[in-house]
Amino acid sequence: MIAPARRVLNAIALAGIAVIATLVASWIVAFAQYPPPVGSVTTTASNTSPATGASVTVTCTVLDTQGNPVANEPCTFTIVSQPGTDATLDGATTVTKTTNAQGKATAVLSAGSAPGQIVVSTGARGIASQVTVSTQAAAPAPAATLPPGAVPGAAPPTGGGSPGDGGQPLGLWIVVALAGTAAALASLVVARGVARRPKTR
Repeated sequence: MIAPARRVLNAIALAGIAVIATLVASWIVAFAQYPPPVGSVTTTASNTSPATGASVTVTCTVLDTQGNPVANEPCTFTIVSQPGTDATLDGATTVTKTTNAQGKATAVLSAGSAPGQIVVSTGARGIASQVTVSTQAAAPAPAATLPPGAVPGAAPPTGGGSPGDGGQPLGLWIVVALAGTAAALASLVVARGVARRPKTR
């Protein structure tokens, strides 16, 4: 009697253990599948070669295993590295945004003042992605052109060149012309005075 009873109890115990193991396995699978697994997380930038000081929109796109967008999913944006210290994402180095109905979340990257590569990472549900933005130094303003022979920083000439090819300022030619006119008039007056003087016999 004792041996058959023990066999029955052992069978019941084994069956109970099997039931418990099945329940635990089912719970583990259900926990692992909730929330539903993410298929991919991608990171893009509206401009990957902006000038220093510019702003760029960084987008995190979250899709499920079927390629469908995942809405209302937190996505963390982080500046992994930068050439300077003043590049920010919405005013910080790390910010978390929630995806919209298209599975997209965005943050504004301010490129900062130093040229070089800024690496931005995004992550959702344990999947990470990143994009590199290469900032370019702003082009310098074009230098003003100077006329031939002019000295940088010198005062501009007061007059133009001569009508001929002498290259003298216009003011000098005016003075010369006035002086010549005055001399001609003086010579004319003197000549007329001599002509009117009575002849002596």
